[in-house]
Amino acid sequence: MKELVFTVEADEDGGYVAKSRLDNGSIVTQGDTLEELKAMIIDAIQGYYFDKPQERPQTVRLQFEEVFALAS
Repeated sequence: MKELVFTVEADEDGGYVAKSRLDNGSIVTQGDTLEELKAMIIDAIQGYYFDKPQERPQTVRLQFEEVFALAS
């Protein structure tokens, strides 16, 4: 796998939550800022692929989702 895709959503309490698209969100992490989120994603990927480093992705793609209400 060369690239791992994460869907990023704003958290209700502020910050961000990222869920991988691998196996329906096998890797989930969060951070208060985008920089912290990126560091947490790296940490989560290293933990997930700890026993299989040859399968670790080379890049990460963040796809942002934003939901907002329409005025009536």
